Amino acid sequence: MRYLASDTAKRISKIGLGTWQFGSREWGYGDAYAQREAHAITRRALELGVTLFDTAEIYGFGRSERILGEALGEDAASVFVATKILPVLPVAPVVEQRAVASANRLGVRRLDLYQVHQPNPVIRDGTIMRGMRALQRVGLVGDAGDEPELRVVGGRLLDVGHAHDDVGQPVQRHRYSSAAATKRCRISPRPSMWVVSTSPSAR
Repeated sequence: MRYLASDTAKRISKIGLGTWQFGSREWGYGDAYAQREAHAITRRALELGVTLFDTAEIYGFGRSERILGEALGEDAASVFVATKILPVLPVAPVVEQRAVASANRLGVRRLDLYQVHQPNPVIRDGTIMRGMRALQRVGLVGDAGDEPELRVVGGRLLDVGHAHDDVGQPVQRHRYSSAAATKRCRISPRPSMWVVSTSPSAR
């Protein structure tokens, strides 16, 4: 496994595990998959050196976070866990509340990367980022980012509007028949910033 040369406290693998399919009924895998295969996939990823795990509160309406947290167990403290807020009403207090809920479902004290899942057409990015900054100040969130227009931009707290133009890379979404989708990281041209793209466009 290869890892990013980053200044993060935890080592980040260049290949990560995306867990949209964990607990999400739209994939059609069934409850047995969530109870058995999802756990086995997570443990195998750990064995192979994967340290980046990506989920979201909307995946299975929180089930993906719970399943991932249970599968990681004590290893959750040593891997890089990323999750996302669905910005229905992403004013700062709501962003803070939802982060606490995600951390509880994952069973972690800190979200290594907290992302905005998609743009909100009404609420400005600055309003959302105020909540992110508050979460960073209390230590619940490490890095912050967003996923605008099918892009994921992560790294140190960003001016999101600026990040769209300079860093965002288009990422095609695909449904997979394979057991799990993968994600890849690379260092962006801008310092202290990195991009997470969904395979196969990451190749």
